[in-house]
Amino acid sequence: MEDKKEEKKEEKKEEKKEEKKEKEEKKKESDEEDEEEDTKKRENQEEGKKKKKKKKHHKKKKKKDENKIGDGPRENPYRELFKWDPKEVNNSRAQDNSRFRVIGSWKEGEWSQTNFPTKDIDELFPNKDWPVGVLCDYGADNIWRATDKKKQELDKLQEFDLLSLRKGAECHKQIRKYAQRFIKPGMKMIDICIELEKMLKFITNAHGLDCGQSFPTGCSLNDVAAHYTPNPGDDTVLNADDVCKLDFGTHVNGFVIDCAFTIAFNPIYDNLLMASKEGTNTGVKLAGIDARLGEIGEGIQEVIESYEVEIKGKTHKIKAIKNLCGHTVGQYKVHAGKSVPIVKKNDDTKMEEGEMYAIETFASTGKGSVFDNGDCSHYMMEEYATPDKLRNDKAKALYHHIKNNYSTLAWCRRWLDEGGFKNHSLALRHLIDHEIVTPYPPLCDVEGSYVSQFEHTLILRPTMKEVVTIADDY
Repeated sequence: MEDKKEEKKEEKKEEKKEEKKEKEEKKKESDEEDEEEDTKKRENQEEGKKKKKKKKHHKKKKKKDENKIGDGPRENPYRELFKWDPKEVNNSRAQDNSRFRVIGSWKEGEWSQTNFPTKDIDELFPNKDWPVGVLCDYGADNIWRATDKKKQELDKLQEFDLLSLRKGAECHKQIRKYAQRFIKPGMKMIDICIELEKMLKFITNAHGLDCGQSFPTGCSLNDVAAHYTPNPGDDTVLNADDVCKLDFGTHVNGFVIDCAFTIAFNPIYDNLLMASKEGTNTGVKLAGIDARLGEIGEGIQEVIESYEVEIKGKTHKIKAIKNLCGHTVGQYKVHAGKSVPIVKKNDDTKMEEGEMYAIETFASTGKGSVFDNGDCSHYMMEEYATPDKLRNDKAKALYHHIKNNYSTLAWCRRWLDEGGFKNHSLALRHLIDHEIVTPYPPLCDVEGSYVSQFEHTLILRPTMKEVVTIADDY
């Protein structure tokens, strides 16, 4: 009997064990199901967050893309710089430039801008159909390029560069037309530069390194050939008997437009201005794929030095300035490697397909040679410069300001002032001493001489040459 009781007890124990085991297994299964459900919920929540984040990022990206230059309208903060008098605004393209010597007047024609400018470049060309420059074939040896299918395909590959150049060139034309409207004797040079640069910011809708000004506004006077813009505190005035070289640049996506003309009000300088104007036109004409740089220089020199000018009863044989020249331009580079001489040289280097050139010439009544002279205003940062060796905090701050705003493009001391670096002299000297920044002082012929300059930008497309900066004025 006792054995049976023990057996029953054991059986009950086993049954309880089994029940407990079953309960534990069910609980485990239930816990696993709950955990699985929680995991799914978390995964769904994470997925939802990702989608929301992705959607938000997409919206941000879309907004950012819309703000990229040429990709859509962007708010123009520079509109506030101008207060337009309705009486000054009309829809005429015509503008009388007769007070300037040699510079042509603007003619009536197709025109969506107002005269005083009230529209930026993207408002003027919402379809991005920037005006095509002056097209020229390459002459007998290379005329086949215009109809060659392979070259036409290569043309398409260079479309981004070309459209950027065309847009920048149209900006330059709009800005210089405005400058020709307001510049007159008696104005301070610094006021001329500031007003021109305000309009440049507005027309280009300047935006960081996407688009804007590619180098400071040069306004070199008389014997100064290049690299002069007023530093802060410079009260130099433009006089009726001055010869002023107005040389400024624009850029879109880093593609530089380098274009210049000479302002003079006195007719005695006509031949001096014509010498460089025709010299530049000759250089533009001779430029082309396979053209030799030395031969272009020879052609330019022949034209410039065929002129003479009488000033104050003295006849001057005009000379081409032998140590100034044209040059290739590149993306974010005003001088991109090759030089185009304006005097005869034994240089057999050839121009090549796809290159962009600034053809500029200088004609002088002096010695025909320039040297550094005067307070420096133009500077550029070296391409591979780093702040590693800098120990001065102000110099470091100035380095980063220059790097972020100008990169390898040229800039001036006036712009540093405008950027909040009022007392920058010591920091700038620090950057120069560490060979991070290079100064470019004014370039002058002998005192008492006069120098003129004209300049155009062109691109050697695979099919033909396109001069993008030519307009009614020059």
